[in-house]
Amino acid sequence: MSNPLWEFSLELYARPGVAAACIAAQDRFAADVNLLLYAAWLAQQGLELNRQQWQALAASVAEWRRRVIQPLRALRRDWQDLPAAAALREQVKMLELAAEQSQQAQMLAWHRLQEPQPAQLNSLERALSELLETSVEERDSGARGDLLRRLLSLLA
Repeated sequence: MSNPLWEFSLELYARPGVAAACIAAQDRFAADVNLLLYAAWLAQQGLELNRQQWQALAASVAEWRRRVIQPLRALRRDWQDLPAAAALREQVKMLELAAEQSQQAQMLAWHRLQEPQPAQLNSLERALSELLETSVEERDSGARGDLLRRLLSLLA
């Protein structure tokens, strides 16, 4: 089955600077990269979610992210300094990517049951701000603001 969210995400993530900004949001603010990419996808379609919808979506994928994606990522990163594990690390990376794709399939199914509203002015900025705010582990508002501006310039 075709997943337009996944196809959009792959294309956007491959653009210069996008991966680095998304990983910074993930590592510094515990942001879910799939949700950031979904926000960009919605904005590209001229749609937005309200705060309750964002919270519901995040809750719907939280267990998958916590129990599947994060452990695979942690294992892959832990093996970075083990040259003998390079081939296995690549396999774990492929599993992690498949898990991300599965999460996006769950998100698209969730999306199809919702009624996103037409986007208002600055809807992507509000969505990204909400996603960074709800996932903040680091309370550095200056760093959060800098990253928000960087993400906006790359994902818009």
